[in-house]
Amino acid sequence: MPLQAKLILLSLLPLLLVTAITSWISIYQAKTLGEKEVELFRASLIKSKETALKDSVDLAMDAISHIYKDPNLSEQVAQQEVKAIINKLRYGTDGYFFVYDNQGINLVHPIIPDLVGQNLIDIQDENGDFLIEALLREARDGGGFHQYLWQKPSSGESVPKLSYAAWLDKWEWMIGTGLYIEDISEEVARLKAEINNNIETTFFSVIVIVIITVAVIVVITLAVNLHEHRLADRSLKELAHKTVMFQEDEKKHLARELHDGINQLLVSSKCHLELLSSKIERADLQQHISKSQHSLMTAINEVRHISHQLRPSALDDIGLEAALNSLLQDFKAHSGIDIESSLMTEPGKLKSEVATTLYRVAQESLTNIEKHSNAHKVSVILQQMGNMLQLIIRDDGVGFDVNATLRRRGIGLRNMRERVEFIGGDFELESEPGFGTEITVLLELDGLVYG
Repeated sequence: MPLQAKLILLSLLPLLLVTAITSWISIYQAKTLGEKEVELFRASLIKSKETALKDSVDLAMDAISHIYKDPNLSEQVAQQEVKAIINKLRYGTDGYFFVYDNQGINLVHPIIPDLVGQNLIDIQDENGDFLIEALLREARDGGGFHQYLWQKPSSGESVPKLSYAAWLDKWEWMIGTGLYIEDISEEVARLKAEINNNIETTFFSVIVIVIITVAVIVVITLAVNLHEHRLADRSLKELAHKTVMFQEDEKKHLARELHDGINQLLVSSKCHLELLSSKIERADLQQHISKSQHSLMTAINEVRHISHQLRPSALDDIGLEAALNSLLQDFKAHSGIDIESSLMTEPGKLKSEVATTLYRVAQESLTNIEKHSNAHKVSVILQQMGNMLQLIIRDDGVGFDVNATLRRRGIGLRNMRERVEFIGGDFELESEPGFGTEITVLLELDGLVYG
């Protein structure tokens, strides 16, 4: 890493570290205070609801106390009159009173009359809460509150409800009422949203300031070092290209040595064995000679194959078209994939590095097609359009996600692109899952062709 980059990192890291710690402490404290504020706000709202509920039940108790305490009325008559009074009592939009006996049998329910006479001791809300049993327990203990889910008459939805229940000792009745408290949840949610919004605003303000500071430092650094980086990158690409071309020269030399040296010796040995075979009549020796000839022929073919894989002689002897034709024939023979080709260029021989680059692009593409595409047909087009040379390799295989492949294992594809761009060409890769793949190389021929 350059010294300047190290110095910049040493100046940036403390800034980022201090900013991160300060921001975390500020946000943590803001969240803690916000949670306490929300809890206090919620408790205050609940307390006001509880006060209102207890006052409502006290008013209902006052409304029936003259009947409840009247010694001149029979118990049955008194109970009927109390039920009638409670059944008519209302407050607010959805406020009403309900009555249950000590067994959980509903005695008064003005909103849902069908519940009257039913034993609801085992009724549960959507959360599995035995709400009647809980209210009876609170009432027997001197009056108390309980939260549960209940259907709101005005909307028909199940919403949170807070109820207060009181106890009539003489009749062992529970009288209660409730308020729907979804508005508390809404108010609490609104307050939480405001607090979170304030925290986010503070956080993003800090982030923006840090980003701007870092960006200024980075931009200044890039402005100072951009030219040097470009020179270094260019030098690295030139070195990589020279290394590749050196490897190609070595492959060409090795291919020639295999083809003209070792292969000729093997052919000569085979000829001598054929002469020897014609002069020997013993069947057992003839069998050994035949096996030797077969082994030599296998070795000859293998050497030719290796030589051709290293660098086809046709590429240097008679040009790119012939080399591509040979490559396509070999590909069809061992892969079984149908090939459709159109190779048409004008007279003139491409420079060695250009012909090599195009040949290697075709070779790498066909290798990828055989390994990954599951294609049934491949089209290869080499055509000259005025001063432009175009190579297109297209298959009808399974295709792939280009970006994902380049990130994961796209070394061969990146190498093809870099080799084409180094000689001044354009490389395009198009593919989608299920729609095959197309590789296009477009090259301007000025200075790249010998007359």
